[in-house]
Amino acid sequence: MTDTLDVDFLVLGGGMAGMTAASAAACAGLRVLVVEKNPQIGGSAVLSGGKLWTARSWELMEQETPGGDPALKRVAFDQHARAVDWLRRSGVAVDAATPHLHYGLGHNFDIHGYIAWCAAAVIDAGGHIVRGAQVDHLDVDAGAVVGAVVSDRDGDTRVRAPRTLLATGGFAGSPALLECFVAARGAKALARANPANRGDGLRLGIGAGAALSPFMKGFYGHVMQSPALKWGPREFRYYTHGIASVAGIILNKAGERFCDESLEDHQNAQRILEQPDAKGLLLFDQAIREQVAQTQWPDDNAPTDVFEVARSEGGHAASADSWAALFAQTADWGFDAAQALATVEDYNSRIDADDDRLTPPRIRARRALSRPPFFAVEGQAGVTATHGGLRIDPQGRVLDAFARPVPGLHAAGADAGNMHGEGYVGGLNFAAVFGLLAADHAIATARAA
Repeated sequence: MTDTLDVDFLVLGGGMAGMTAASAAACAGLRVLVVEKNPQIGGSAVLSGGKLWTARSWELMEQETPGGDPALKRVAFDQHARAVDWLRRSGVAVDAATPHLHYGLGHNFDIHGYIAWCAAAVIDAGGHIVRGAQVDHLDVDAGAVVGAVVSDRDGDTRVRAPRTLLATGGFAGSPALLECFVAARGAKALARANPANRGDGLRLGIGAGAALSPFMKGFYGHVMQSPALKWGPREFRYYTHGIASVAGIILNKAGERFCDESLEDHQNAQRILEQPDAKGLLLFDQAIREQVAQTQWPDDNAPTDVFEVARSEGGHAASADSWAALFAQTADWGFDAAQALATVEDYNSRIDADDDRLTPPRIRARRALSRPPFFAVEGQAGVTATHGGLRIDPQGRVLDAFARPVPGLHAAGADAGNMHGEGYVGGLNFAAVFGLLAADHAIATARAA
């Protein structure tokens, strides 16, 4: 037997996108059902630092998102202020805007308090939040998505809804999908995200006639220590080597540079995953080490020296007073010591001479690594959120293979594809903006009924 439940808005996924959409619809008086496969809501958002940010100018937005859809980027940029206003409506702490990376601006906020407020808004409006539940497929009638069958420990419930939002978190937790869409060695990446993010939204959307976004290989992530003998939410932070990744240089097993490291850590993680063994050697000197030792996470009481974390927790980490002595150690990890030394010497001489013929080029952080002692950490890619997903339009409507909206179906967050391309301009902002747009459609539909 299958029970039946009628709601105004069905939201699949209880992370930033899903809970923002659900709370906005609930505050407008809609009856909302949120379905979350995990025991708790919050998704990968509650594992983040809790910062709603985007590029500080449209020019930087375009520059930092190669491969992204200009129309989607425009919406995310233009509606950032609306998303910030929605956060403030919740009553949680939202800080004044501060710089983020070299191109962003945004607001730190209480992510846990915000998700709790969203949940309360849904319940107060007569809606439901079902945890530990699965959706096998979406119900489609005459080409329109009209709900889904939700399965939990109490059995199956057929949910009928005129609007459905897919916000299940992308596919960072699926080695098979990473290998299929992101890189040939995608299965070697660490899932630096909610492990339940295994492509449910893609599966459900495709089953209802949706198309994939045209650019699937990008992702947001970080260069992490290798090996990672322990792996969980604590290590998502303390195994991250973003400062060294951007300020230092990275070599492959052949001892050669393979990217402009200064473009940002998330792009370095993408380039490492493309290497033959999906590993890179992060190199830096004492000047950068002093920055590394001051890595500060938003809710920590003191800085963390992530190099010491790597050395003490089983990562490949080494130091020496000369580059030759350092590479004698890293050779045991499979890196070509002779070529590595030649690469560093060439890099330093060209930087000192301000030589523009450096290959690969170096746009920012152009200083020689010359202050001993010298340091090395073996790095690997950690994927936080995939950038490919279902194809959507600027209203967040899911599109089919002919670029036509699939009636009744929306996507937001990591289930929506092709906004960031290979860059990154704030996942929480993208989730909130398109979550609010999905709620707009659900509200308009309910009012027109």
